[in-house]
Amino acid sequence: MKNNVYVRSHRSIKSISLLRIGLLIPLIIYGFYKNGIYLYINHYVDILGLFKPLFYILIGGLCGALVNIFYEYLFNKHKGKFSEALFASFHIEYGILLGCLVSINTNILVFTGITFGLFLISKFIKNRINIMALIFIAIYLVQMYLTSDYSYLNAYETSRVFSLDFMDYMVGRGTGGIATTHIILLIISLLGISISNNNKVNISLSAIITMIIAFGCYSIVTKASIGSLLLTNNMIFVCAYIATDYVTSSYTLNGEIIFGILVGCLTFGFFFVNPILAPFIAVLIVSLFNNLIDRIANKLNNK
Repeated sequence: MKNNVYVRSHRSIKSISLLRIGLLIPLIIYGFYKNGIYLYINHYVDILGLFKPLFYILIGGLCGALVNIFYEYLFNKHKGKFSEALFASFHIEYGILLGCLVSINTNILVFTGITFGLFLISKFIKNRINIMALIFIAIYLVQMYLTSDYSYLNAYETSRVFSLDFMDYMVGRGTGGIATTHIILLIISLLGISISNNNKVNISLSAIITMIIAFGCYSIVTKASIGSLLLTNNMIFVCAYIATDYVTSSYTLNGEIIFGILVGCLTFGFFFVNPILAPFIAVLIVSLFNNLIDRIANKLNNK
């Protein structure tokens, strides 16, 4: 770091993406158990339902790979190695993250069509906004139009009434995407990408701390459970993996902190409009101003 500005990493998109995807594996395994294996063992789903959680993650990654290959060979006239075209952008990682984030009740055709289509469009607009947040919002709105009772609850959770405590949320029993609910595994994953200097950790920390303060004050006033407010609806996962997108988030030290605080504040505000979409709307809005935030941060630092 020099003069409050992070120097761009010399590591390739491939090495960065593979490390971050590797650190997601424990979360994916737990999501496979919670939304597939457990349901199959207890006769809530058939054999296709058993593997359904993995389908979203594989399809998401495949959409990212196909868009990269299609764009590089057709439009950029790529002449180099196939692996360079495959990892020409972060879209493979984006697709896997989206597969982790969506509800197990999402229509696979809707997920595939929107993910592939918006990925392709994003290649032509050069990722000016956080494409993961935009795709999730689009999928959610289409699913709500198609199915009014669309939710994060799997078949087992729909059939029961639960009274969860704080540790239940920490070990993944809360509601959220296919592979985003286990908060302990998520914290370990975040530590891994932070130790490897592979994540804009200041964005994650400032966003999470801001939300802890905001939801903590709200829970004191209303007596609501802090776990049910903060540890559900993908909020921590979004702060760790979506808000920190390399392309559409701030890169200066002060800019990252401001970026994260804004994400946390807007998430809290939009929570009362739609708790599921709140963190995605927050990231989408703040990502539009990432360069402006960095310029303001630099001016403040130089005073």
